[in-house]
Amino acid sequence: MKAVGLVRGKEGVHLFDAPKPTITSPRQVLVKVIEAGIDGTDFETVTHNRFSMSQEEDTMIIGHEAVGIIEEVGSEVSTLAVGDVVVPTVRRGCGLCAPCLHNRSDMCQTGLYTERGIKGANGYFTEFFVDDEDYLVRVPDGLEPYAVLSEPLSIAEKAVDEIKHFRSRVFWSCNHPEHSIESQGWGNCKVALVIGAGSLGFLSTAVLRLSGIHTFVAEIAPEDSLKVRLIKELGAHYLNTKDKTAHEVTAEIGNPDIIIEASGATELALNLTTGLARNGVCVLTGIPSGSKEVCLEGDLMARTLVLENQIVFGSVNSGRTHFDMALQDLQRLREEYGTTLSKVIQTRYSLGDYKDAFLKRDAEGIKSVFNIYEGGV
Repeated sequence: MKAVGLVRGKEGVHLFDAPKPTITSPRQVLVKVIEAGIDGTDFETVTHNRFSMSQEEDTMIIGHEAVGIIEEVGSEVSTLAVGDVVVPTVRRGCGLCAPCLHNRSDMCQTGLYTERGIKGANGYFTEFFVDDEDYLVRVPDGLEPYAVLSEPLSIAEKAVDEIKHFRSRVFWSCNHPEHSIESQGWGNCKVALVIGAGSLGFLSTAVLRLSGIHTFVAEIAPEDSLKVRLIKELGAHYLNTKDKTAHEVTAEIGNPDIIIEASGATELALNLTTGLARNGVCVLTGIPSGSKEVCLEGDLMARTLVLENQIVFGSVNSGRTHFDMALQDLQRLREEYGTTLSKVIQTRYSLGDYKDAFLKRDAEGIKSVFNIYEGGV
């Protein structure tokens, strides 16, 4: 079968032949890949030639966002059947620590996990893959055209889930009966700032808007760009932060209760914590490359964190429960913002167009995908 990824000893991305995988244990499933999403991690992997494979391997298939259709199931598979459309999770636990043993490998304590297409395991920029049924989530009927967004949406779901956990410590912050942290409209009395309008920023904005949160999105794109138009269609407000300091941002929008950093803009995000509302929460999800030094107002940051009970935390990967949440919210997004959701994927490539996919990166669009199975879903 054809595959796109890294080749030992060669720079850049390559198309190569790989053996079609086969089921080797009774709980495994063979999946034909329909679409595979391309994201910033894939670009970083190719740009920096980040190999993470065993010494016995000379190639690594990349790609960690996918949707596929089941072609074959093992004899002990009980929750899935041939013909089901599924999305795969990414991380595989170490099998040693408590989080991994409880199906929360996104919180692995040993660091000995593997990740499909990222760390130590082949990914989904190919025609077929085999995995255990525990790592495959069935896509409800009607959501197939949007299902490739499940993985990045699951990252947003985890971030917001953790924010709700931390916000729940201030349960008395709003007395409105429909604004409790357990209610669907828990965010109606809150303000959020999302930094970045790429796929993760857009989907984080979507999750916040589903909860009724008054949301601003910080980017450096023109007002008439697709990214800005789509976040406005979600009912969010656009803030062009080009040449703006953190103080100028908060002076314009006020003090947000929530900040979600989804771009790798470390300096802006950390300095913005000084403008968080009391009991506010800031989550960092972007992973900056390199080792750039940034200037922070350290004393002011520490002072406000302490005096105003603020929290800054990082969130990476997602658990299976977050994929379930993502699919539930995809249904809600389709119902409330179906036209907007249909515009998120702007560019589709075949595997043979892999060079264009990585060299002609679409700065305007939100998501590009490999369209691998021409039959669709």
